[in-house]
Amino acid sequence: MLRAAGVPWDLRKVDHYECYDDFEWDIAWEKEGDCYARYRVRIEEMRQSLKILRQACEMIPGGATENLEAIRTVEGKKGDMSGFEYQYVAKKVAPTFKIPNGELYTRLESGKGEIGVFIQGNNDVTPWRFKIRAADSNNLQILPHILKGAKVADIMAILGSIDVIMGSVDR
Repeated sequence: MLRAAGVPWDLRKVDHYECYDDFEWDIAWEKEGDCYARYRVRIEEMRQSLKILRQACEMIPGGATENLEAIRTVEGKKGDMSGFEYQYVAKKVAPTFKIPNGELYTRLESGKGEIGVFIQGNNDVTPWRFKIRAADSNNLQILPHILKGAKVADIMAILGSIDVIMGSVDR
């Protein structure tokens, strides 16, 4: 929503998180702020994502890789990989670390905008409070302003360009 209204803002560039600084890509943005601008931003975001993916694929190192599950399947039940020390390969293990006392809020870029994640620990394996603020809620708040002066026939196109999932708005 913000990038379609003329603001070239992307948390991946602003906060420099993960490895996005290792890739060459541009922020998708337009100036008009209408449904067509939001559409063009989405299309350009897909193009930039492909550009990032191509660069990431080129950075994958070559050489032999180890696939323990494939080795285990080929060897069968009597092979070395079916022993006690490999019995938990490819199985999810429950979290065993304690979340320390304190609060943490972080934000990250998603396809619909900024997602906020809040976690409050109490020195236990489960957090005392965990909250995710989806971008849909922020995008929906602008709806009354966008709909002023719009025709009834345009409401569906406007809602579609905002791309709101109502199930994530009530969180």
